[in-house]
Amino acid sequence: MKVTVDRTKCEGYAKCIQASPKVFKLDAKMIAEVIDPKGDTDEKILLAAKICPTKAISLEEEGTGKRVFPVD
Repeated sequence: MKVTVDRTKCEGYAKCIQASPKVFKLDAKMIAEVIDPKGDTDEKILLAAKICPTKAISLEEEGTGKRVFPVD
């Protein structure tokens, strides 16, 4: 799964890190970034995206590019 953080939306709540610490970390500016998109199960990564208060995380299927989250 392709995992992307919209750094303009992230406000550093770190909920994604609580849900999936092997995939996300906060940088020096306290903005989330992806460190290993394969570091956890798809279910945990989806949970991290869903609990993000600012909806800064988007997920797409590898290969097809089909959006998994958020779904419009």
